[in-house]
Amino acid sequence: MRERGPERAIVIVLAAGLLITATIITNGNDHFRLPKELAFRAEAIALLALGVFWGTSKRRTWTLERHPELVLTAAVLLWTIITTAASTNRLISIDSLITVIAAAVIFIATTLAAQTATFPAIDVVMIGACINAIVVILQELKIWTPYQAAPDVRTHMGSVALLGNPNDVGTYLAAPALAAVAMAVVARGKRRWIYTAVSVLLIAGMVASATRTAIIALLFALVVFAVTSSRRIAIAVIAMLIVLGLLMSTSATFLGRSTRKLVAAAANRNYEQLFSERLVPFLTALEMWRDHPIAGVGPGCFRYHFMSYRLALNGRYPAEWIRGYPMNWGEVHNDHLQVAAESGLPGYALFLAAIAIVAGRRKRAMPQTPRAQFARAFRWPFAALVLMIAMGQFPLELAAPRLMLLTLGAISMTWDRDE
Repeated sequence: MRERGPERAIVIVLAAGLLITATIITNGNDHFRLPKELAFRAEAIALLALGVFWGTSKRRTWTLERHPELVLTAAVLLWTIITTAASTNRLISIDSLITVIAAAVIFIATTLAAQTATFPAIDVVMIGACINAIVVILQELKIWTPYQAAPDVRTHMGSVALLGNPNDVGTYLAAPALAAVAMAVVARGKRRWIYTAVSVLLIAGMVASATRTAIIALLFALVVFAVTSSRRIAIAVIAMLIVLGLLMSTSATFLGRSTRKLVAAAANRNYEQLFSERLVPFLTALEMWRDHPIAGVGPGCFRYHFMSYRLALNGRYPAEWIRGYPMNWGEVHNDHLQVAAESGLPGYALFLAAIAIVAGRRKRAMPQTPRAQFARAFRWPFAALVLMIAMGQFPLELAAPRLMLLTLGAISMTWDRDE
């Protein structure tokens, strides 16, 4: 079916949002995160305006039905409004509320657009991912970087692609890398070989970023993918896991060297190095959750309360647990703990419910359409990846990874209903 005028415009805005959010940088004080967040919100505003035209149009191809993910979206919006009203700093929480509203708008628009979308929709998702993978590989090899020379450009910390931080790169690339593997399995003809190459490129970009949490999350997702697939696919995935394992153990790569340091830190009980100095924000988030178990401290308020809770850790935990770089952490670097600290137990329950809905239930009937085949292969591993990557990174706090998760989740859930 062909989309109508407003629907076609919505598809264009969604595609442009994926590309712009993945690549936009500025020369201001915040070169990366702020412009991407503004692009994310601008996309939501454009979609809201187009949604008015679509909702009042007499001829529509898409239909808005009450599926579980839409009910959950409404519940998340409602609870965010409640926690904002009860926040310890409403001005900060209002800003986070705007982000949640924008995410809901983009997610709903993507579920609608996915009703008539086909595999080229995944192709569009891959454009920004491939660009960032190529740039981070060139930066890690010290071949080329789009930025002016700076001291950190000559080290691994200069491998930031167009996202601002090596960890942000790995967090962003993990989901499209998994999607590329799924496409290489279910697609036919040239697209299968193209996506085989894309999956190699994106995984190479993750290795170049050396983001351990993202790579471990991808490994876990690939294991789930192998278990839920045929024997032939399982053998191919096992071979991929072996290659990744070798890369993580060799001293020839920054990833391998950092992994060896991590093993040594675990053996020596060096918690500061073992947790990359993140045990302190983990503990402060846990303390916030204990003090505000129902409504949390308020959306976005972790950074506002961090220092006071950080000082209160002294004497409450062993000294070796709370050593770390003296900085005011803006994110927990663990979205499980950050959601719990900022929105309480109900908010965390909604977060886990979202992952469960993404996974869905295993269906015994063989999917007939290529779209459903992709969705059936992708959903469980994708849910596993989100569950794991949120334990050591914060994709919900970053515009580009957040948009990637929303897009792939909406597409896969919608396509799985073809039967």
